[in-house]
Amino acid sequence: MKKFFHVLSRDKSTSSVNLEASETQHPSESIKVVDYELLEINPGIRPPISSYHPDIQNEIRKAYLKIGCHQPPHNFVYPWSLKGNQRRRFGKNWFDLYDWIDYSESKDLAFCLPCYHFVIEGFSDWKNSQRLANHATSSNSHVDCVHMSYALMNPNQSIKVAFVNQTKQMNSEYRVRVNTSLIATKFLLRCGMPFRGSDESFNSLFKGPFIELVDTLKEINPEIANVIDCASGNNFMTAPTIQKDLAVASACEITQQIVCDIANDVFCVLIDESSDVAGKEQMVVVKERFLRIVSVKETSVKSLKEALEKLLSINGLSLSSIRGQGYDGASNIRGKFCGLRTLIQNENPSAYYVHCFAHQLQLALVACAKTHKDVSGLFGKVNMLVNFIRSSNKRQELLRDKQVSQFAKLIEEGQIETGNGLNQESSIARAGDTRWGSHFRTLTSLMTIYGAIIEVLEEVGKDTSFKKYGETMLLLDVLESFDFIFMLYMMVEILRFINDLSVALQKCDQNILNALSLVKATKEELQEMRNDGWEELISKVMEICNKHDIDMPDLDALYVQGKKPRRHATTSSVSNLHHYKHDYLFSVLDLQLHELNARFDEENTELLQCVSCLSPSSSFEAFDVKKLLMMVELYPNDFVDVPEVVVRHQLQNYVRNVRCDPKFAKLKGFSDLCAKLVETKKCNTFDIVYRLLKLALVLSVATASVERVFSAMKFVKSQLCNKMGDQ
Repeated sequence: MKKFFHVLSRDKSTSSVNLEASETQHPSESIKVVDYELLEINPGIRPPISSYHPDIQNEIRKAYLKIGCHQPPHNFVYPWSLKGNQRRRFGKNWFDLYDWIDYSESKDLAFCLPCYHFVIEGFSDWKNSQRLANHATSSNSHVDCVHMSYALMNPNQSIKVAFVNQTKQMNSEYRVRVNTSLIATKFLLRCGMPFRGSDESFNSLFKGPFIELVDTLKEINPEIANVIDCASGNNFMTAPTIQKDLAVASACEITQQIVCDIANDVFCVLIDESSDVAGKEQMVVVKERFLRIVSVKETSVKSLKEALEKLLSINGLSLSSIRGQGYDGASNIRGKFCGLRTLIQNENPSAYYVHCFAHQLQLALVACAKTHKDVSGLFGKVNMLVNFIRSSNKRQELLRDKQVSQFAKLIEEGQIETGNGLNQESSIARAGDTRWGSHFRTLTSLMTIYGAIIEVLEEVGKDTSFKKYGETMLLLDVLESFDFIFMLYMMVEILRFINDLSVALQKCDQNILNALSLVKATKEELQEMRNDGWEELISKVMEICNKHDIDMPDLDALYVQGKKPRRHATTSSVSNLHHYKHDYLFSVLDLQLHELNARFDEENTELLQCVSCLSPSSSFEAFDVKKLLMMVELYPNDFVDVPEVVVRHQLQNYVRNVRCDPKFAKLKGFSDLCAKLVETKKCNTFDIVYRLLKLALVLSVATASVERVFSAMKFVKSQLCNKMGDQ
């Protein structure tokens, strides 16, 4: 018996069995759940197997087989029994002869361990010990019980295994087919490519990326080809359901790895929402890495919060571990009273919200364009011009020819320089709300090729039979008006400052303190333009108007709005100078400054300034103990029972130590500093500083990198999501 079954230790601390006892009734009653560690080992008094619930009888048998045969202690004195005129007792050496014997001290009986599980019989005829040997050799019931016990302990003898009993070769071939499909799945998932094709039949020229990739692997590896080609029709492991199962399994493994990396540590949450082509709302959740896309019925605050809480609970995470939130500028997300970030902060005050600075800048520009009717009208006219030119290849080719002629003329007159990369052909693209900097690029391109566009419109307008003749003449009148030129150059000047800030904020290595200073500097430049920029602006507008023979109004005359009759001008007390300076320039600048002040408020400035003090750049020049002590106060749950004196002392020792260490001399950012602290084992010495660095890293910082994470949404904002399913 011992060669088949390993003996199970009776030490409760090392026992692998751990079922809770919930029934304490008499053994004769039906027992449904039993603690295996409390099983009775004395064979004379233990209940029969039939007294246990049928669902766990086999588990009870396995437990007794693992425990092994019961033997009394070494110093136990076996009692004598009188059989006729002779005294007999149990022979201790029988344990060595028969490894299946169980002995009961209380009943003075010997039992057979295998037979106990199926037939209960006790032996006490010590005089006829030969019956013990006959029981093992001549008893068919004993042999059957041993075979049944062996089958019970051997999983390969179970019914399930018997149903799928296959040869090693078949299992090996099955593994090759699964691995081949898994390789194709991993490749397509990494590339973000679709799996299915429109026609996956045998004679199709393109069966879809998945099938084609499997066929390519077959061509490369003859072993794979032989295994797959010889498989039965339903065992190729390439069916759509198999593809989806492999993709889901890969997603589960990736999600589990992300969750394991986070473990019980703090993390930040980035959430964006969008609807796919099927009209279903999708919520994208990111925790340092892309985690999951969740379908939501609606985008209300309650629905989003419930979806987030459900996702966190599934992965064993909690809202209390969130230390940073990053969302878009929608009111239901960033609302200060009932937005998603506010609801989370009510439960976890340390979950600070920092919106991407570059995104806020774009939203401020879009808000200005939508609010000011003249600015909105300008971009509407520009979009009309873009649609007119780009809707025809002939007009685009004509525009390129006009640019070449214009550049040749300017070079001949010596007005522009020549050189490598200069005087390149350009075109105008439509400005978009989600393409940061597109407004500035569109307007500057229009300024550069303004003369060529006018010539294109004039040449197209010569054909009166052209079906868009009216639109052509309307665009020509608009572009050759003083109001259009003034608004064009005014917005270019304003967007010039904002574009510099936008480009700087979109750098991946942007410093937080530098980002705050750039925002402040941009506000100051806009204010300076409001105070002293009128003369320079009007001189540029007059210069371009004189160059293209555009009528200019008398700035000292009374302003006449649009095409109203001249007789209404006498009732107006507003001059052209006041109109263009105050109603155009000052109103747009005031609106832009108001939006910038509203979106770049002081709410998180203190936190960001504290975080920036940890920067290792310039030999920890920005290090400030007072601000870092303020940062500790902002995260009370992360520094429980840590006295201020201890924090101050460690911060002072930390900065003295790292400034003198050459290994920390050329670090650029927080991540490099954290890695170096771990590498040098100083993360254990300066544990408080290391904790502050982790909080700074999980905080959604002010660069555009937090927005770029959601670029993966382009893979699901397509017909693929509707075909392959929401997940």
